[in-house]
Amino acid sequence: MVRYKPARADRKKKAPSGLRGAIPCIVMLVSGMALFFLLLYAILRGA
Repeated sequence: MVRYKPARADRKKKAPSGLRGAIPCIVMLVSGMALFFLLLYAILRGA
């Protein structure tokens, strides 16, 4: 009889581990820049 392997057993990792750690860093950088620009906008609008 033929034995079938699970589909996930043969898959290799497509994303390297470095990319997985870079995603939260990029999200934090973008959110920090957005907060900075919103702060500058609020300061300039109040002047």
